[in-house]
Amino acid sequence: MIADYFRLSAGALRNRGKRSWLTVIGTLIGITAVVSLVSIGQGLERSVENELLELGGNKLFITPGGGPASGFTDSSFGIGQDELETVRGVNGIDTAVGGLSGAVRAEFREDRELVELRGLPTGRNLREAKEVFGLETVSGRYLSSGDTSSVVVESEEAENLFEDEVILRSDVALNGTDFNVVGKIETSDSIGNFQGFAMPIDKAREVLDREEGFDIIFAEALAGSEVPEVKSDVARELRNLRGSEKGEESFRIQTAQDIIESFQSQLSIIRSVLLGIGAISLLVGAVGIMNTMYSSVIEREKDIGVMKAVGATRKQILLLFTVESGMVGFVGGLMGAGLGLAISWLAGALIRSSLPLPYSPYISPGLIAGAVAFSFVVGMISGLLPAYKASRKRPVEALSDDS
Repeated sequence: MIADYFRLSAGALRNRGKRSWLTVIGTLIGITAVVSLVSIGQGLERSVENELLELGGNKLFITPGGGPASGFTDSSFGIGQDELETVRGVNGIDTAVGGLSGAVRAEFREDRELVELRGLPTGRNLREAKEVFGLETVSGRYLSSGDTSSVVVESEEAENLFEDEVILRSDVALNGTDFNVVGKIETSDSIGNFQGFAMPIDKAREVLDREEGFDIIFAEALAGSEVPEVKSDVARELRNLRGSEKGEESFRIQTAQDIIESFQSQLSIIRSVLLGIGAISLLVGAVGIMNTMYSSVIEREKDIGVMKAVGATRKQILLLFTVESGMVGFVGGLMGAGLGLAISWLAGALIRSSLPLPYSPYISPGLIAGAVAFSFVVGMISGLLPAYKASRKRPVEALSDDS
């Protein structure tokens, strides 16, 4: 019995041709927006969360800013050595290293690019740096504290930064100063990823024209420690060093979980706005379905009269027209889900090419089934009023109607 309703509804949609397809477009756009946005947003959220959790939930990132204080104790730029030593002395901190990076003009053979230069610790801080950044030497050698004209390059970027591959023992000019490439490195942790060259941090200060200090301190809490408590202890010690009150800090401390929550908060705002646009498209589609069903009722007055004359009940006619409007929503939802998935895969390819993330869009049977079922329900609700009007027609009125 139910199968007959769907069969008759499908036939009615085929008979109306272009009008049915124009109605389907409204639902298609809305579902496309919803599916693609949810898929892209959830995929990006999961990728960032996984990367940060792989980096380590016990990492702390200390950066300048956040209060009215003028700066740090011994640094005219960023965070000073006093802050680094203070962080290292906090109970619960295993290792801590300072980081420095900036953009430089790079010349390699006939090619010129703007690339990232990172200053990395050497000498007695090398173990901490390798542990925090996840540094590994792929070929050649790592930097030593005596290197004043040597750099290492990130292994993947060695192939992609310039038209020609950067190979060992080749010369590269950074901000007009020549350096020799002595090694290729890679970083296993996402926070250590960079797209360019690295040199000893003291030499990097010269090239970047920065007298002293760091951009950021990377710290790692001891295994098994409560990271929020360690974060609180670090903040207290830095306030004591700076002589600042709580709430007036000139620094900011974040954990991997803090970054995840901040990212989720920003993403949810963007997602809400875009989903609102998708909801408006669905509303437009619902109005289109209602308009089409009203037209269908008017065009099929005599068909309704015949059905009534041969014994069709109001309930059966109501169900027939409701299913028919639901079918319009179902077709739009099915096509929209497919188009939404295609858009999410395309967006995934663009994200992977521009961000150092193993990104993949979030796709689940539940998302597709939910989107299609929702569009079917929207279609049925949109057709309720026209269906009710059709079911109330009296046979004599319907058969004698010349419209």
